[in-house]
Amino acid sequence: MTQTDRLIAWLHANPDASSLEITLALRIVNVTGRVSDARAAGHVVVCERDSKGVQRYHLVQQPEQLVVGW
Repeated sequence: MTQTDRLIAWLHANPDASSLEITLALRIVNVTGRVSDARAAGHVVVCERDSKGVQRYHLVQQPEQLVVGW
């Protein structure tokens, strides 16, 4: 399992995790790099700053795409 796979699984179970929480739990030093990899793979990862100024990451569930047949 890659670091990106572990990050996605972690964010599913732990929404709004900070970079430090991710680093300590998963031992991923370059969190922003793995977030970029996840985004490149099609995942929607949002980073928002909380009231204390800490940036927190969470996954956005993508809606099913509507396929119209002819």
